[in-house]
Parts: sequence; C-alpha cells; structure tokens
Amino acid sequence: MQTEIAAQAITDPSLTWTVVVAFAISLITVFALIFGRYEIRLRRLRLIRDYVKTFPVIDLGEEGTSPSFEFVRSKYAADVSSDDEREVRASSGNLRSAEDIISEINDTISRTRVFLNRGDLRLLTAAIPYLLVVTTGFILAFSGFGCFETAATCLDGTTFNLLTVGGMKFSDQTAAVDVRQLAENVLTVAAITFIGAYLSSLRYLVQALAVFDLNGYTMIRQAAMIVISVLASATLYRAIPDLSALQAAVSIDRTTPIGDLPALWILLGLAFGLLPGSVLQFILVKIGTQINWIKQSDNRFIDMTRVVPLDAIDGIDFFTRFRLEECGISDVQSLATYNPIMLHIETPYGIYQTVDWIAQAQLCCVVGLDRFLLLRQFNVRTIFDLERALKQNRKDDSEADKLAIDAFDRIYAAVLFAPTGPMKLILEKSTAKFLIPGADGQIMEVDAKDFSIWALTTISETKAMSSRAVEHLMDWIGDDLHVRRLRRLWNEISGRLGQLSLELTPDHKIGAKADAQDPTD
Repeated sequence: MQTEIAAQAITDPSLTWTVVVAFAISLITVFALIFGRYEIRLRRLRLIRDYVKTFPVIDLGEEGTSPSFEFVRSKYAADVSSDDEREVRASSGNLRSAEDIISEINDTISRTRVFLNRGDLRLLTAAIPYLLVVTTGFILAFSGFGCFETAATCLDGTTFNLLTVGGMKFSDQTAAVDVRQLAENVLTVAAITFIGAYLSSLRYLVQALAVFDLNGYTMIRQAAMIVISVLASATLYRAIPDLSALQAAVSIDRTTPIGDLPALWILLGLAFGLLPGSVLQFILVKIGTQINWIKQSDNRFIDMTRVVPLDAIDGIDFFTRFRLEECGISDVQSLATYNPIMLHIETPYGIYQTVDWIAQAQLCCVVGLDRFLLLRQFNVRTIFDLERALKQNRKDDSEADKLAIDAFDRIYAAVLFAPTGPMKLILEKSTAKFLIPGADGQIMEVDAKDFSIWALTTISETKAMSSRAVEHLMDWIGDDLHVRRLRRLWNEISGRLGQLSLELTPDHKIGAKADAQDPTD
C-alpha cells in the first residue's frame, strides 16, 4: 500500500512541478550568490589596483608595504593566489615596488576572470547542504493538502510520523479528522518557519556577500540554522498547540481537541525563522531572570553604556548608515576600528571620505559622545584635529606663537575635563564617590563636578604645566593601533599630494614659473 501511494505521489504532475520549482529556486539562489561573489571580487581587485596607481603603498624606507593595504589585498586574493606567487612574495619581503604589486593584482584578476574557477567550485560544493535544505523546504511549503480527497492519498507514512502526530490521544469518532488536522498544523508551522528562515538566510548571505565573507562555512551555517529553526518551531507547536493555556498560566492539556491553527502560531513561526537566534536568546534571558541559581547580569549601567549610533558622525545620514551596516559597521566603535582602505573598496565612498569618518569616530570613542559634540563646536572634528591643536612643532615657533598655543591647550583642557552626563549617572547608580585631598589635608568624597574642577586645577598650576599635561593626555589617547594605522595612511596620502597641498599659492606666484621660462620675455 505504501509503495502504491509513493508511486502515485511521484507520478502526480502537481508534485512534480513542486519539486522542479523548489529545486529551481534553490539552484538560482546558490548560483546568484556565487556569481555575485565572483563579480564583486573582480570589481574590487580593479579598485585595489587603481588605488595603488593613485596612492603608491610603498615606502622608500624600511617600513615597506602598508599593512592596511596588504590586509585588503589578501582578502580578495588569498584563495586564488598561486603557490609560486606566495613564495615570491615571502622571499621578496618589503622590496616589492608599486609596479610589482600591480602586476600581482593583474595576475590574480586573470586567474579569476572565468566564472566557476577553482575557488567558486569549492564554494559550490560547500553549498550543496544549503541547496538540499532549501529545496526540501520549498517542497514542503508548496505542497498542498487540498488537492487530495482523502487522507490516505494525501499523507503517506513519511508524514504520519512521531513528530507530527505521535503521542496524541484521539477519540474514536474523530480520529481520522484530528490526525489529519494535527499533521496539517505541524507542517504548516514548519513551512511558515522555513519561509522566515529562508528570508533570514538570504539577508545574512547578501550581507556576507557585501563584505566578501561568503564562504563554505557561511553556507553550511545557514543550512543548519534553517533546519534548527524548522524543527524547533514544529516541536514547540506539538508541545504547546493552544497558546491560551500558556497565557492563562495553567497546565497544558495535551488531550485538547485539535482545531484550526491559531494566527499567533503563524506569527511565531515566522519570527522563529526570521530571528532564530534573537528569539531563543530572548526566551533564555526572560527565563533566566526568574531562576535564582542562574548567574545574573549587572544591568544597572545600561543607560550609561548605550551604543553610539553612526548618525553622530558628521556626513553620515540614515541611508549612509544603512549602507555601512551592510558591511558590519553598526556603531561608532565599529567604524573607529575599521580599515579605511577596506571601507573605501567595499563601499561607494571615496578614500578621503572614509578617512574623515574614521578619524571622527576615533575622536568620539576616546573622549565620549558628549565631549565629541562639544569639541565640534570648537572646530575640532577628528582625532587628528585634536592632535594638531594640542601638539605642535615648537622648535620653529616664536615666543608669541608658543603663548597662543598654550592658551588653546588650556581651552581644550577645559573641554576634555568637563563633567558629562554619563559620569554623573554612574556615580548615582553605583553610589561611588571620587576621592580628592582637601585644603586641610583630609580626603574628601566629591561628585563629578567637584572632581573635574579639582583635576583641571591640579594640572593648571602653571601655564607650562597645563600645556605639558594636556599634551601628555594626547600622547596616550592617540597611542592606539587603529589611530596609528590611520595616521600612517594620512601621512602616505599627504606625502603623495605634495607640497602644493599645504597652502594656497599666493596670487603673485601663480604662473611665475611659466612666465620665467617664456622665451618671448
């Protein structure tokens, strides 16, 4: 009997078209992702080559090639570089010229010019589990029960299993109808969850594609997440078919008659698919707060540790923020630590724009959002603006220049030592106090305002001391690996722009050299 039903299902035209359409959708999805990765690689390799032509990344000294650039180039060439090229690169060390790097990039482009090269085929092989899971899910979603007259020709033994109908008690009068209804409900929840999980996987894979992070692990992970989400939601429906019982906080009766699928379960199934990690984490957090023997989190300072949004950066609006989030840059701290060359290559924004945004983000991270906005009112936008304002080359400065610079040091020190709202809230939430020495030698407990006044007064005993203290502050807040990387890139571009970029040419010097060489004079 089972063989006859299976043969009927295979020869059924509607089921055949369902399998064809499901397989076509999954195959198109996989090939579109791999082809998009192939196109992105070629385009960005060309952008990297043009960047080297415009701003050579080679120093004539002992520093060699910029590490920031090498990270970007290796990201797009690591899986296609030949063994000979890697040996030459390792043996040559830092002696390669800009022409050598351009030649290596051209060689990488020539090896990736054909679609479905060796790297693409490896990724296609790793995507087979994802392809099979998506195909199975769409077969489940597109299969209909209404086209069959009886349950015997609609559901075979593979559907009437322990997951869908096992463990339930049915009355003798309505057993056939209840079994069919329960199986439909379970599979409907599973199908809706799959649709949500498929859309979630597309969002994740496209985001990985944007930052060229689409690899075999990514495909296998998404296949596993889809399976986990579908099985978890189907099992939860079997355990709690009637959500009203849960809402009323009473015991759940497993012998409740099977009825229509609640609309809330449709929403829950979609939520489990779209946000599998978030939903499970939310449930675990809420359960954990009700159990005393689980280690709790200290949430007293959530208001003071909020994520600084990208909108705080000058030049980033809502649409730019959305584009940066596709690259995994969700807040100011992520932007401050991002490679500026990589951000330029992976987004439509120019190198000067990315450098400016990252320099702003680094200033915001080291001084806080409150002081960052205050400094902007005093014409300090980036970490290098603050560094240039506080640290000057004083060897060639006149005495009047030094006095003026010291005055600005004290002005910016007042901003950097200003008490902020988060500082005051931290003292209120934690009940902690600052300790400072009093006039009579006793130690006093003070609030944020008094401590900031004491700190600024301490470093301001003399003008020279105040300037040196503020410069010392700049020394340590600017001694960060991310700031160092950005500073090197800043200097490389500045050196490439040359002496003419330092100041405007006076009117009387414009064309003076050409006039001096004019033979008619």
